[in-house]
Amino acid sequence: MSSIENLRKAIVDELAKEAPNWHLIEKWSRGEVDSDHSSVRFSVDAGHIQRLGQELVAKQETALAELIKNAYDADATKVTVKFIDQDTPGGTLVVEDNGVGMPFDVIRDSWMRLSTSHKQTNPVSKRFGRVRAGRKGIGRFAVQRLGESLVLETEVAGHVKGLRVRFNWDERFHAGDNLNDIFNSVEEYEKPLEREGTVLVIERLREAWSDTAIKRVWKMILTLQSPFAVLAPLNTSPDEPGFEVIVNGLSSRNQATAIGLHNGFLQHATAEISGKIDDNGIGHVNVTSSRFHLDDRYILDRKFKLTGPLEFNAKYFIYMPEVLSGLSVAVAREMGREYGGVRIYRNGFRVLPYGERSDDWLALDRDTSRRNIIVPANNVNFFGYVSLSQETNPLFEETSSREGLIENDAFEELRAFMRSSLEWAFLRVASARGRKQTTGQRDFISTARPRKPSEVIDSIAYAVEAATTSVETTDEIAESVKDEGFIAKENQFRPKAEPSYELKAAMYALEQAREEITLWEADVEQRQAASLEYEEMLRILASLGLSISVFGHEIKGIRGSVTAHLAVLRDQVEALPVDKKEDLLSIIEGLTSSTKRMFDLGGYVAGLMSNTESRELRTLSVKGALDRFKEQFKQYLERQKVTLEYSVFPENLRTAPMHGSEIDSVLLNFFTNSIKSIKKAKVSPRKIRVSATEDGELVVLRFEDNGIGIPAHVGDRVFDAFYTTTVTVDDDGLAGPGTGLGLKIVSDIANSYGGKVSVKTPSLGYTCCIEFCVRSDVHMES
Repeated sequence: MSSIENLRKAIVDELAKEAPNWHLIEKWSRGEVDSDHSSVRFSVDAGHIQRLGQELVAKQETALAELIKNAYDADATKVTVKFIDQDTPGGTLVVEDNGVGMPFDVIRDSWMRLSTSHKQTNPVSKRFGRVRAGRKGIGRFAVQRLGESLVLETEVAGHVKGLRVRFNWDERFHAGDNLNDIFNSVEEYEKPLEREGTVLVIERLREAWSDTAIKRVWKMILTLQSPFAVLAPLNTSPDEPGFEVIVNGLSSRNQATAIGLHNGFLQHATAEISGKIDDNGIGHVNVTSSRFHLDDRYILDRKFKLTGPLEFNAKYFIYMPEVLSGLSVAVAREMGREYGGVRIYRNGFRVLPYGERSDDWLALDRDTSRRNIIVPANNVNFFGYVSLSQETNPLFEETSSREGLIENDAFEELRAFMRSSLEWAFLRVASARGRKQTTGQRDFISTARPRKPSEVIDSIAYAVEAATTSVETTDEIAESVKDEGFIAKENQFRPKAEPSYELKAAMYALEQAREEITLWEADVEQRQAASLEYEEMLRILASLGLSISVFGHEIKGIRGSVTAHLAVLRDQVEALPVDKKEDLLSIIEGLTSSTKRMFDLGGYVAGLMSNTESRELRTLSVKGALDRFKEQFKQYLERQKVTLEYSVFPENLRTAPMHGSEIDSVLLNFFTNSIKSIKKAKVSPRKIRVSATEDGELVVLRFEDNGIGIPAHVGDRVFDAFYTTTVTVDDDGLAGPGTGLGLKIVSDIANSYGGKVSVKTPSLGYTCCIEFCVRSDVHMES
């Protein structure tokens, strides 16, 4: 008899019994169906349950969030989470809610069915009309992610018995077994008629839950539903009682109050940014700030055809004392680090990871770190949300892992809308603050207060223009004129049907005056800013000069004493026996060499200060300056393994009359910058080349090295005051850290003697070239 015939006989025999084993009959029947070679069907391996739980749900906090969402979907008003022996793997987690519970047919047809469409066909809960948080039907496998076994107890009001189902994930759901062959027994137990709810007892936890993990759970719970009062609940029932989560005895309501998002923190925001995409796909954004008198609106250029209508709101914070009045900057910054970011909420629940500290879905952190944005605009500067729903935004679907949305074209539209809206808004705030907005604003002039003359002109022009078009004088016009020190009398600006020639001429004159005043203001403010910056630089240099002068004087004073002591020491060592004095003489030689280098540098500094004290200007030999410089730093160059080459043509090339210390300062600044650049590049051999030539009436000094070079986007900014690329302190005392003043000084020296300094294309074999020009000695000897 064939195997098929045996299978059929077994089915017939089992059916003939008084109490047949239907599990066996179902299994044998599947074997009979599968023997049909004319068709095939999918089957599910029991190990698939393990993969769904452990691979689809990456984080244990996400798994717990899914269980809390399920309680919300079941119209629970409270869910209690209790950890038992959670410090090490193997503990227990109990999740209990007071929702509607599940009868047997719901457990069988919905809870036990993979990827069920139950929540899609029933998107709103029956009791409170809540929009259900889940749709894919895989959230229940979060329990498998958390522990090795589960006891499910569920009770329905009006039923006298509750149902208990046990799942031993690791013991029974093995790879290679057919999922249809694994049955989980259902037990009934007595219960009070009115009691309802569901209890999940997850045993033998796979991971420990440390205090840090519990803190992450609280953060997840507090932001699972928006903590922002401005986000209206998405339920449709007026009887919605709210939803409370209790973890180890602590209530989410108390915790929410503790973090302060409901308790006044958000009212300290610098500005509020809100926006929407309407039914026609048009994007609108609005920024308001009482502090900076902003209430601006903007319609985005492009249409958003895939997102569907949606809304967002964000509180914008600038963490500076002058902006955060009444709130500690430290506290605000900490709140930003902990809860800042723009989150996405779908059906009233948060979609991770958007808004997490590690997530940069709007590329704000990236662009601020790259200085593409130079105003405060990191993720931590925003506390916001985007609100989506499955009805109005059907193209947004969460991934199977429940962490993130599927990044389709609709998501990319949302990203573009949010980034454009926020950027327009925070740039408007920057403009209102009178701050530079982008690095491309090369000629930006900061707004000063009190109001500038041009603003007064604008206000008067507005009043005059309004008077020509309104029916009669308005309170707004009167107020705008009064602000400028005028008194508006009743009907003072009663209009005519058509502006007179005189009125048109006055408006034209006002426009001309505004243009001239604006140019004058720009020039004054630019000079004022440059003057203040230069004064600050001079104060720093004056302080440095005093310290250096004292240093040079003291070094010069102790030179004779140190030399004499070393000579005495040498004589005493010479008197020792030969076997004892050899090592000591070697040490004395090293000490003599080191102190000589120190005295040489001290003498160089003292010489610079001596030249600076002299007010006399004289023409300088370029070759003589380079000769002295190389000799002064000969030992330093050898120690740093740097080759310094220079050439001067013609050899008798001289500068226009200038201070001797100034050419030395130019060479020293170029030299120390090259040393730092070469060290950072880690190149070998290390090379510096200096060439001096005559170009018409100019002396042209080219300083080249093979260090890391100057990035193209930096360009001539290296000559700005306080701009430095040195971010670490070098252990080399000569090169040292950058102050951002060296090349500014070089630039000022060049400009003061009719020349300039600029970054040029380096010669072959070199990576950086800076060209310094000053006027030459027009009376140069032949």
